[in-house]
Amino acid sequence: MDVAAVRRLGTDLERAADDLESARDQVGVRMAMSFGFGPDMDEFRGRWSSELAPSLSRVCATLREAAQSVRLDADQQDTASNDGGGSGGGHGSDGGARGPDGGGRGDGDDGGGGPLDWLRDRGEDLWDAGGDALDWLGDRGEDLADGASTWWDATSDDWLNVGDSFGQLWDATGGSILDGRWPRTTEVAASMIMGAGALGGALYTTATGDEANLFDDGDPYAGDPRRVPTGANPDGVEPLRIPDSLDDLTASVTDAYLSGDGSVRVTTIETADGPRVIVSVPGTESWSPGASSNPMDLTGNLVTAGGGSSTMSEAVELAMRNANIPEGAEVMLVGHSQGGMTVADLTSDPDFVSRYNVTNAMTFGSPIDSQQIDPRVSVLELQHQTDVVPRLDMEDSLYVPNLMPPGPLNPLGPAFPSLPGLPSFSDQTGANHATVTLPNPGPWYDAAGNHSHQAYSSSILQSTDPGLSAYEQQLRQSGFLSGSPGTTSAVDVTVGRRD
Repeated sequence: MDVAAVRRLGTDLERAADDLESARDQVGVRMAMSFGFGPDMDEFRGRWSSELAPSLSRVCATLREAAQSVRLDADQQDTASNDGGGSGGGHGSDGGARGPDGGGRGDGDDGGGGPLDWLRDRGEDLWDAGGDALDWLGDRGEDLADGASTWWDATSDDWLNVGDSFGQLWDATGGSILDGRWPRTTEVAASMIMGAGALGGALYTTATGDEANLFDDGDPYAGDPRRVPTGANPDGVEPLRIPDSLDDLTASVTDAYLSGDGSVRVTTIETADGPRVIVSVPGTESWSPGASSNPMDLTGNLVTAGGGSSTMSEAVELAMRNANIPEGAEVMLVGHSQGGMTVADLTSDPDFVSRYNVTNAMTFGSPIDSQQIDPRVSVLELQHQTDVVPRLDMEDSLYVPNLMPPGPLNPLGPAFPSLPGLPSFSDQTGANHATVTLPNPGPWYDAAGNHSHQAYSSSILQSTDPGLSAYEQQLRQSGFLSGSPGTTSAVDVTVGRRD
């Protein structure tokens, strides 16, 4: 036996045990810190205390036992060598260690059966086990770091959304007063709902690490235009519709609904006086409070109803840009429900009206009374008699805060932050804004039927209202209803929201 080498092996094994024990203690300290919440973190802490840390302790104990064993072997070799008289070095031609059959190391074996080699092999095995344990710990540390990073990203994003939501509430209340305009009931109510939802979502995300993403309107995007076929096709896209009447305009919005979530249809008609472009915008396609990739949702409704500029509005403008609307074209926007709110929001911006040469807008089933549409735009607003949705703007009523303490004179109490609104006497009707109320397509209590976009097309077909006839004639003279298969084309553009 090479006694010096064996003692060095014992020292190496002891040092490996110390290193592994130190690593175990450091991770144990980290596990005691409150830097994350959630079931994954709790599960890992449980595994650490019940399984992983004890396993490392057993490896450390084994390393130390091996160190003691090889040192004892070295001591015994020293004793034997001293008693036997100086031949313990084991390096002479006849003093080598003998194998089980009494032969020397050179008698046909590979020299791997000696006690020193066996100890070295066991030491290497233990060292490799310790290295694997440290590698495993490193991987788990990276997983924990990734989990903490994900928790931080989700939490900070939701709290930033709280700031945006309460910023909109300020704009709808104090900011509106500073601008010389008394707050509107619908704008304040929608902003309060957004603020409360965003705050609740941020608290949930902070506690669980799972991003709630409530009412987070994110950032807009629009895809590449897809040509609308002139006939039926296997992709299920509604074929090109040649607009020839008002009901064709509402039906084009239905075509956009049916062409895939988030689709906006842009129809171009070539006329002798230049191109005419019709932008068809569908309404809400998701009612979940969790903001999704489709901006046609509850979040987009609340932002627009609260007086803000929604991702939906910005995405529709991006879709128009991507559709490459011909320069100098006259543009008309048509929208149902939330799509009509988007149309009103965009046409209330004088810069947008000038930039895209918007001359006409048509909404159906949309609450747009609080929007001050640019007077250069000729507007037709359609609503069924008892369609609830167009009444959600409460006819632009003024907000009256409920400041009275609970009692006989205030039975609503603090549960309702406002009293019934006062009329604003703001009337958008005039030479460029016509509102036509159509008979219900079904019973007065059929909320879904009275709001249906298909039902509006049927009601227009059956109506003899002179306001509809006059507006249709204006559009025909302007070239929006004078297309033919040879002069009409259309594209669909998918709009979306990025978190």
